[in-house]
Amino acid sequence: MSQSYQTIMVAVDGSTGAELALHKAIHVAKRNKARLYIVHVIDTRALHNVVAFDASVYESLEREAKELLITYKRTAEEQGLEQVDILIEFGNPKTMLATDIPQQIEADLILLGATGLNAFERLLIGSSSEYIMRHACVDLLIVRDSTKTF
Repeated sequence: MSQSYQTIMVAVDGSTGAELALHKAIHVAKRNKARLYIVHVIDTRALHNVVAFDASVYESLEREAKELLITYKRTAEEQGLEQVDILIEFGNPKTMLATDIPQQIEADLILLGATGLNAFERLLIGSSSEYIMRHACVDLLIVRDSTKTF
């Protein structure tokens, strides 16, 4: 049995792990002749107190995310992908990436980097990758950095 994917979502945050996931997603999308969605979720949970004092924080984060995603989209197109979309959302990245966005875009595969938070942050709030792995409604590929030794 051969599995093919039509709509692939890759979650990015600017980290090295996310860039590795992006490059893997580009290759998988090319092999499957699939549409690629490059997605970034701005975590509003951490911003509630800050935004009360400075609403421009949201605008700044959105502008930075858009610049990053446009660069990533250009990279995907330069590598031969024709169907590339970018999406920026505000909310809880864990739930948005596990269920909300994949349902919205009808994704059938999610790719994300294995790392992004440091050990202390994972202890406090949990790994996003782990949460998404447990709650994703579609296939999930966690991309690891093969150059790191553990």
